[in-house]
Amino acid sequence: MNLYRTSESGLVPVEPLDPGATTGLAAALLRGPGGALGAEDVLFVTAAVDDGTATAIALDAAGDAVVVGAADSEVGSAVVTDALQRASAVAEQSYDALDERYAGDSLREAHADYFDREPLAPEAFNDDQRVRLVGPAFAGDAIDLARFLSDREVAVDPIRVEAFGAPTSDEFLVQFDAIDGDDAEPEADTDTDDATGDQWVAGTNAAGSSATAPDATDAAADAADGDADAGTVTAEATADAESTAEPASDGAAADEPLDLPVLLEAVSEGVRDRLVGTFDADPADVVSVERGSELLVRPDHPAYAGGVLRYRLRVQSDGTVDFAVNIYGGSEAEKEQMRALIREHETAIESELGYEVADGYDGFYGSREFASYDQVAAAEIVDEFDRLVRFFNPRVMRA
Repeated sequence: MNLYRTSESGLVPVEPLDPGATTGLAAALLRGPGGALGAEDVLFVTAAVDDGTATAIALDAAGDAVVVGAADSEVGSAVVTDALQRASAVAEQSYDALDERYAGDSLREAHADYFDREPLAPEAFNDDQRVRLVGPAFAGDAIDLARFLSDREVAVDPIRVEAFGAPTSDEFLVQFDAIDGDDAEPEADTDTDDATGDQWVAGTNAAGSSATAPDATDAAADAADGDADAGTVTAEATADAESTAEPASDGAAADEPLDLPVLLEAVSEGVRDRLVGTFDADPADVVSVERGSELLVRPDHPAYAGGVLRYRLRVQSDGTVDFAVNIYGGSEAEKEQMRALIREHETAIESELGYEVADGYDGFYGSREFASYDQVAAAEIVDEFDRLVRFFNPRVMRA
């Protein structure tokens, strides 16, 4: 999207500043109480400015920690490493420790005011941590490191920021563009959207993509022959689900590509419908869409060791959807309880479900590819997520 300024002679294009002409950009981005920074909004707890870089410890609306690393010019691997170290350091901090670092009177009250929500309980804060990187350019090794960490369940989101025109004092006019982890350079002619990080028509660049884990489509066929008590979904059930799936948008053709927010809304509604009666809670209370591309289910049940285990799917812009079970937060004893459960069922997870168990038994995952994200794909994503829950939930409950 081109940017213009008005003048007596007409509209004048406003060109983005070169990375070398953006001194002070990182500090400017992290001023104030918080900001969206190309993704979901965050409240800054602390912020620090160094020579050409700035960092912040922040909280999202759910109270999870977001470590922000920003740079005036190119974001290199050193910025990624620094942000990762800060995320590691904050991971074990309680609400009280975060509150002590906050410059205001009460972090809990400030968080509630900033996000216009009821105050969270102190123990609800800092249940998870992730990293957001912001800068006008990214080095290849920084993108590689971010992708490596994200593949290993440490969420790292690179966000490119463009600063336009000559800055007035220390203020900038900026726009953001989320970076695909597969590329250090942005795709041409990609419009941005502050609410979701990037605006894309789903599946348009899916050709030639490859799976990062065992193909869940083949796994579904294998699992259909398995034990029904293990929660596998038969081909007949899948076909019934697809035939009764609600349209993702009024009047849309089944093969019409869906943009990301519409796709996630359709998937989240389908998942909520499938989860009715599965947990002792309203599905709307345990299902959430986060980071603009990720759906999480946090079962609130004693069998899940205080909720440290979660079901997850993440939609990638290259036509790949990752499905996973992960262990986050809680005490070490609670984590080990869930790790033991995964160890016990490792063979079934890999042979029946067709997923790959992560090193350390902190979870397992699989992927599916789609030529285009349309209503049919949305129904299939719901089916696969339902298959994952139906496979593992009975094992958790029996344990």
